[in-house]
Amino acid sequence: MRKSILTFLLFATTFSFGQKLDFGLSVGTGKSYLFESINKTVNVNYGAPISLITEIKFTPKDKNWGIKLRVHNIESTLKGENWVNKTPLNGYINSITTSLILENEIAKKHFSFGFNFGLGLTKETIQQQQYYSFDKSVQNYTSLSVGAHLTHKISKDFDFQILPTLLWQDPFKTIGYLTGKRNANFAGEDLTMTLNFGLRYRLTK
Repeated sequence: MRKSILTFLLFATTFSFGQKLDFGLSVGTGKSYLFESINKTVNVNYGAPISLITEIKFTPKDKNWGIKLRVHNIESTLKGENWVNKTPLNGYINSITTSLILENEIAKKHFSFGFNFGLGLTKETIQQQQYYSFDKSVQNYTSLSVGAHLTHKISKDFDFQILPTLLWQDPFKTIGYLTGKRNANFAGEDLTMTLNFGLRYRLTK
């Protein structure tokens, strides 16, 4: 992941002359693992997640679209019972998703808005028992993200942003489950929705 971030930064810096390069940082909350949360037959309670987004965006000259590298960290508490192996839950679940995102942005005076979509890799860590590190399990999978943004210019270099995001975790296994070719897993394939608020800083103009 560090190599991909470094490669993107070098690429963006090299070709940033006459282009736009922005850095964003935001925090928010939302709803984790929507399908499991609303399934009354599943005894799992996911707490309100903490969502942290760090991203850098490269926009070509005279274009209303840009390429964004995003790292999205989502952490929730969990309680109940793992319905796959019937073990008790009293810990947390954390996912770190690194995505390459294509974003459209339309500027209107002091405001701008748009939408984005991208493909990423997610590392998901589940600690089922809060005080026992050996209960941790880790899995990696692909993910898709779809989102939007509303931006307000607050100064020459800073913008305030609102970022709603829908993260589709492990879409390939989700399709397999919906078609009856795979069994459902605890966590993993699901949808997570977040709403973040933060700042964007213009590195180059």
